[in-house]
Amino acid sequence: MRTFKLPHNPAYAYSGPLTVDMKFGSCEQKPVDLEALRAGSQCKEIADITLAHEAAHRERCARATAAVYWDRLPSQIAAEEAERYREQANAMRAQLKRIVDEGTITVEAKMEPRIKGQQFDVTYSFVMPSIEMEGKSSPGSDSWTVNGKGKQSGKIKNAKIGGMTCKSSGQLNDDVDMALDTDGFVMNLKSKSTGRPGDVKLRCMGGYGMSMRPQGEAGSGEVFAAERFASEADISQDVSTMPFANIVTQGGMSVSGKHTVIVRLVCPGE
Repeated sequence: MRTFKLPHNPAYAYSGPLTVDMKFGSCEQKPVDLEALRAGSQCKEIADITLAHEAAHRERCARATAAVYWDRLPSQIAAEEAERYREQANAMRAQLKRIVDEGTITVEAKMEPRIKGQQFDVTYSFVMPSIEMEGKSSPGSDSWTVNGKGKQSGKIKNAKIGGMTCKSSGQLNDDVDMALDTDGFVMNLKSKSTGRPGDVKLRCMGGYGMSMRPQGEAGSGEVFAAERFASEADISQDVSTMPFANIVTQGGMSVSGKHTVIVRLVCPGE
C-alpha cells in the first residue's frame, strides 16, 4: 500500500507535502507534517478540509485500536481512503458553491481591432464596462451558470481613408447579455448583443460620412472556453483569430489588435 498511488494532477498553488503518513502500528501523525499541509494549502478553508481528512483517519484508528486498524485487508484500507476522499470532495464542492453563491463575479471587456486595406486604415474601440453576474448554483450539479446584463459602446478611435485623416463622432450602442459557466475550476463565457440607437459620423478633409446601423442588429457567440477560474482572470485574444476576422480578410483587408476580457471574483467576506 505504501507504493500504491492514484493518478492525479498537483492541485493549483498547493505547496505542502504530497502525503502525510501515519506511523505503522500507531494512530499518530507528525505535527510538523500536518503544519506543512496547513501552511502549503491555498487558503484556510482548503487547509481545514484536508486536515479534517487526516483527523478522521486518526479518530478511526483510535476507536478501533492501532492493532486492529493496521491488521486490515488492503481492500478495507482502500475503502476507508475512498470514504475520506468522498467526504473531502463534498466539503470542497460546498465551498465552491458558497463562493459563487455568496461572492461577486464581474465581467468587463475591451476590443480594439485595426482594419487595414488599400486606402483604408481604421481602428475601432469597443468597450463593455464591468457587469455584475448573478445566479445561484444548482444543488444537484457540479457546474452552474451566472448571468449578467450590460452595455457596450463602439467608436472609431483613428481613421485614415483615401489618404485623408478623419475625425469621428458618435458611437454604436449595444445591449449585452453574458452567461458564464463554471464548475469552480474552469469557466466558459458566452455573449449575446442587440443593437440600440446610435450612429457613427466621420469628417475627413475632403468629405463627410455617416453610418446608418440597422436597428435591432443582433449577434451571439462564445467569448472564451475552458479558462482557469481565478480571483482575477485576464484573458487576452488576438483579434485576427476571431470569427469576424475571417469575413474581413476575405474582402482583402487585414485585421490586428487585442480583445481582452477580465473576470473578477470577490469572495464572501472580502
